[in-house]
Amino acid sequence: MNLEELYHQVREAVAALDFESIWPGFTPLRFALYDAERCYFDGQYIEKTDAFCANTSIEYQGEQIAIWMVQEELEIPVLTSKIVHEMFHGFQRLRGWDCWPNEMEALSRYGYQPENLWRKLRENELLLKLLEGPDESALAALLASRKCRSEKFPFEFSYESQVEEIEGTANYVEWQVLKQLDGEKARALTERMGGQITRPEALLPIRISCYFTGALMINALAEAGRYFFTSPERPAIRALLRQTLPAEAEALCRDARFRAVSEAVAAFHRETDEIVRSALERNDVAAEGSLELLGVNVYNARCHNGYITSTYFVMFREGGADRFLQGNFVLRMQDEKTVAAIYRWA
Repeated sequence: MNLEELYHQVREAVAALDFESIWPGFTPLRFALYDAERCYFDGQYIEKTDAFCANTSIEYQGEQIAIWMVQEELEIPVLTSKIVHEMFHGFQRLRGWDCWPNEMEALSRYGYQPENLWRKLRENELLLKLLEGPDESALAALLASRKCRSEKFPFEFSYESQVEEIEGTANYVEWQVLKQLDGEKARALTERMGGQITRPEALLPIRISCYFTGALMINALAEAGRYFFTSPERPAIRALLRQTLPAEAEALCRDARFRAVSEAVAAFHRETDEIVRSALERNDVAAEGSLELLGVNVYNARCHNGYITSTYFVMFREGGADRFLQGNFVLRMQDEKTVAAIYRWA
């Protein structure tokens, strides 16, 4: 795949966007495209360092830039929307957003309680209803449910809200980019979001669905006229996403959806156990000892019974030196921050 040609096609698409209408104050950042061997940035190939990992925003030579690893062919509108998503993460850092979740803490502490997920599933159905247009009754029910969950499941709700604030807003930006570049692709993303938040199994792991619930919450609040900024520098997104109404007395019975959520949680844990079991049986040890864990792919990482799974990479410190391994891994944890052994997972 020709990185240079792809880069210039994306840059042309970015130049055609109305960034101010996407998000007030948001302006494009420079970006790099890279693959397993090469990296193209600002009109030339540059050295590919370990900083170029995953799809994100990094500081490169004193400048915040977006980076994207080219692994599959994406149509230019879609690729552009995803790169602008990463640019928005750079914008969040430049503007000092202070809502980044502690992902490693959440891996071990977030509890997949069926009641919380069942209530969230009901909220997600309300979010889809609000896609049809403003509906004060549906919005009130949505906010009241979030209020209830914030009180019954404070850690879980707080983590979800933080991911919605960081990733949900970036996904909202991605959505708005597609609306400008390709209406059909924007409709396809809308449909995908609906599919990802209304199936119980799609809430596991929880982080992924928060990309979509955050975007849909911003959309619902904007449609209701509640989208605002406290100043040009700091959007009041946390206030928006945590905006709630007092929970009214509920007369809810646990329906078939509750049973479906419970079964999905049990299946999720069984699947995680099977991943761990197969990796231990394979016994392909990549590293062992008291290793300081620096990072995993939090997008779809799992934690269960003292083990963590990570796809694509793992980062750790061994003997004072930072190490980065590519691949899929199962980590046997010694404690929250220390890895006893790292197994390759096929």
